[in-house]
Order: sequence, then structure tokens, then C-alpha cells
Amino acid sequence: MNSGEILRKYAAGETDFHGINLKGIQLNGADLIGANFSEADLQGAGLVLAFLNRVNLQRANLITAKLSGAYLIQANLQAVKMADVDLHGANLQKADFRQANLELATLIDANLSGADMRGINLQGADLRGVYMRGANLRYEKRAYKIANLRGVNLRGADLRGVDLTGADLTKADLRGANLTEVLLRGAKLTKANLAQVILDGAFLTEANLAGVNLSGASLINAKIERAGLMDTRLNEANLTGAIMADVKLGKAQLVRANLTQVNLIRADLSRANLSQANLTKADLTDAYLAKANFRNCNLNDSILTRAELSTANLNGAQMQGAFMPNGDIHD
Repeated sequence: MNSGEILRKYAAGETDFHGINLKGIQLNGADLIGANFSEADLQGAGLVLAFLNRVNLQRANLITAKLSGAYLIQANLQAVKMADVDLHGANLQKADFRQANLELATLIDANLSGADMRGINLQGADLRGVYMRGANLRYEKRAYKIANLRGVNLRGADLRGVDLTGADLTKADLRGANLTEVLLRGAKLTKANLAQVILDGAFLTEANLAGVNLSGASLINAKIERAGLMDTRLNEANLTGAIMADVKLGKAQLVRANLTQVNLIRADLSRANLSQANLTKADLTDAYLAKANFRNCNLNDSILTRAELSTANLNGAQMQGAFMPNGDIHD
């Protein structure tokens, strides 16, 4: 069936194209709102600027299809095959991507706000500048696989409030992205690049951030309890008011970081470099600070009760009003 036949049938009121073979068909700019293409073969199809709102593409094959600028608002894309698809600038608001495969897809500047993306595979996809506010990528045990965003490019993306609980973002590029109040509990971000990101108010409890680049990032009031941040770069990051109880920061780089009023109770900062950092009023009760470098940092009014400081480097550190491990208040 060719494009002319499809458009004539649709104009006549026929909307059920289930399982049809439309491989390579050209429907650029077509109006097919609400049509049923479930399990159809649309591999390599041209659907640029097409109107596909509320279309049913469940389990359809759209590998290498061209959908740049297309409208897919509230579309059913469950378990769709969209590897290497072009969705540059597409509108996918509230689309259902559950268990979909978008490996190596191009989604630059796409609108994915409110989309259900649980169990999606986005490995290697390009999502630069994407708008994902309110999208759901939450891992739900026994229901959906972990969302796969390994190596994904999300530079400058807007992910405010997105649920990425348990997601795999290993080696992802998130430089300059806005992740305000994002949910990343238990997420895997090993060796990801999050330089200059905004993570204010984000939930990173029990997340794996080992080897991550968070240089210059803003994590004001972030919740980072029990997270793994070994070998993480946090140079010049702003962590004001963050909750970091029981975190693992061994060998982390926190040069000139702002840790004002941070909760670091029972934190492991062994061999971490905090030179010139600001730890004013930080709570380091029971923290493990073996061979940590606090050279020229500000520890004024900090709490160091029962902290292990015996091998820490405190040369040039300001400690006026600090509560020392032995209970004394530093002059």
C-alpha cells in the first residue's frame, strides 16, 4: 500500500492499519491523528512534520524512520522499535514509551514533558536540549526494566522534576543540564559528566556517583545520603545545605567547593581534597577524615565531634568556633 492509498483510506474514515507493511513509505506532513499502526512495519518511513497525535504505534517497527518535527502528543509508543530514529524537534508530550527501544535515536530539542518512559532503552541517544519536565523513567521492580540511558547525550537538557529512580546513566553527558528536584534515588551515574549541572533540591540518596564530574555544579539543598562519590570531582561545586550523611567521598576532589551548613555526619572523606573549601557550620560529627586535605579551608563554626582528624592536613585552616573532636570549642 502506498502513501496515496493510506491517505485516501484515512480521509474516508478508516483508521485501523494494524500490522500493515509500510516499509519506506513517505508520509511527510501527513495528518493521521488517532490512527492505529500497532505492529506495523514503518522501517525507514518518512514522517517529517506529520500529525500523529494519539496515534497507536505499539510494537511497531520504526527503525531509522524520519520523524523530525512530528507531533506525537499522547501517542502510544509502548514497546516500539525506534533504534536510530530521527525525532529532532518532535513534540512527544505525554507519549507512552514504556519498554520502547530508542537506542542511538536523535531527540535533539524534542519535547518529552510528562512522557511515560519506564523501562525505555535510550543507550547512546542524542538528547541535547531536550525538554523532559515531569517525565517518568522510574524503575519499578517486577514491572519494568531499569531505564537504560548509558552514554546518552543530555547536554543542556531540561529535566526538572523528572523521575529517574534507579536509572542507568553510566557515562552519560549531562553538562549544563537542569536537573532541579530530579529524582535519582539509587541511580547509576558512574563516570557521567555533570559539570555545571543544576541539581538543586535533587534526590540522590544511595545513587552511585563514583568517578563523576560535578565540577561547578549546583547541589543546593540536595539529598545525597548514603551515596557513593568515590573519586568524584566536585571542585567549585555549590553544596550549600545539602544532606550528605553516610556518603562515601574517599579521594574526592572538593577544591574551593561551598559546603556551608552541609550535613556530613558519618561521612567518609578519607584522602579527599578539600583545600580552600568553605565548610562554615558544616556538621562532620563522626566523620572519617583520614589523610583528608583541609589546607586553607574555612571550618569556622563547624561541628567535628568525634571526627577522625588525627592524620588530616589542617594547615592554614580557619577553625574559629569549631566544635573539636574532644569536645572543646576552637578559639
